[in-house]
Amino acid sequence: MQYRSLAALLALALSGLSTACFSFGDPLARGEALEESQRRYTEMIRWGDIDKAVRYVDPEHQESFLALAENFELIRITDYEIGELDIDPDTLARAEVDVTYHAYVLNEFVERRVSDHQVWYRLAGNDWRVRPELDALIDSLGVRRR
Repeated sequence: MQYRSLAALLALALSGLSTACFSFGDPLARGEALEESQRRYTEMIRWGDIDKAVRYVDPEHQESFLALAENFELIRITDYEIGELDIDPDTLARAEVDVTYHAYVLNEFVERRVSDHQVWYRLAGNDWRVRPELDALIDSLGVRRR
């Protein structure tokens, strides 16, 4: 009787171990690559490194993105919160996430919470790009555009 219980427990443990070791849902680690790209991009935005952040921006939006760089000289982002990444489970090629920045305009010193809805898509392999909405972020802070 004890032998059967031990054998059943061992079989259960081995089946759990085999499912924990192998993940067939995302074998190319696209989700991990997205998380890393999104975190790096958000960090660069937080520190105002627009020239570095542009490498994560959709090529069709890079020119307008860089045009906003001057406006980032007028604000300081003190912190941010990254929401849950919502990746398309069927294609693993599109994702959305809401980021909340805590920021202020330099001449006002009133910190505000502003949201940035980021839409990410995968170009090829694990190369992710964002379609930024930073003009909305700047507008919500009340920055006078240059």
